[in-house]
Amino acid sequence: MARAGILYSQVAKAASQLAAAGKAPTIDTVREALGDTGSKSTIAPMLKRWKTEHQEVVAGGDTGLPVDLVVAVKGVYQRLQDDVTRQLEAANEAHEQAQAAVRNQRDAALAAEAQLRQVHTTLVRDHTQIQQTLARCQQDLQANALALTAARTENAGLQQRLTDRAAEAHALNQQLAQTRTQFEHFQEAAVRQRAEERQAFEQRLSRLEQENIAGQRRQDAQQVTLGQQEATLAHQVSELERLRDALTEAHAELHQVRSERNQQAAQLQELTVARVDAERRLDMAQQAVIEAKASAAAAGKQIEMLASQLATAELKANQVERDKVAWIEKILAQRATTGDQ
Repeated sequence: MARAGILYSQVAKAASQLAAAGKAPTIDTVREALGDTGSKSTIAPMLKRWKTEHQEVVAGGDTGLPVDLVVAVKGVYQRLQDDVTRQLEAANEAHEQAQAAVRNQRDAALAAEAQLRQVHTTLVRDHTQIQQTLARCQQDLQANALALTAARTENAGLQQRLTDRAAEAHALNQQLAQTRTQFEHFQEAAVRQRAEERQAFEQRLSRLEQENIAGQRRQDAQQVTLGQQEATLAHQVSELERLRDALTEAHAELHQVRSERNQQAAQLQELTVARVDAERRLDMAQQAVIEAKASAAAAGKQIEMLASQLATAELKANQVERDKVAWIEKILAQRATTGDQ
């Protein structure tokens, strides 16, 4: 049965004695040094406290090696671990920097590509609108040309009709002159024959008067017809003047359309130059993207190289650990062999 009231000083003294004797201070060895007294649950926290306060002594007692040798091995191991840690930190930092640079280059390339795509879309839309405007201008020009041709045709027809009316008026004037000549001839014949054939003359005079009345009526009718024809001619002349004015306005509109067409052609040429420049900038952006991808590939290779170096460092650390364990086992084996002898 465990003895009650075991103190930390007793456990610490027993552990120190065991360490000085080259034995490992464990719960069982300390309990045995105390005369198999005290429970393990009571000894365990006290022994743990003593090991914390006497780490160097514990390390030497656990391995059976001199404390200085254990401290030197720990120092070498710690330096190796520190070197590996620094290499890992440097590799991680370089990897993060490379990734940040690649991300920045990629974001810049994507932004430039998006901007160039927007400029290209705007140029294509403006080019389409200009082509549509140019097509409408060409349609308007064709319509004006057709209207001009129709006006010229109508003008020629009016001129032909005017010529026909002038010929008809000339024919009517000739007929009127002939009628007047005939009337004068009849009067002269009546005067010559008055003395000889008075009765016949009176009869003839009566007939001539009737004929004169009929001729006057015909003349009046011809005068009315001539007045109507002259009014029609004046109207046709006025219509001709109106058509000439319309033709002049059509010429002016045609000149304006041609001027606008030339301006639109100049704008189209400027837009074409801008489009070529945008395509050149797009090619430059694509080249920058290719270079960024190449930089990313190089960064990936560098990361792979750093990962390889890290793996090599880990292998070296593991090898050092194995060498340390082998060396300690070799020393323990030599001590055991020396102890047996």
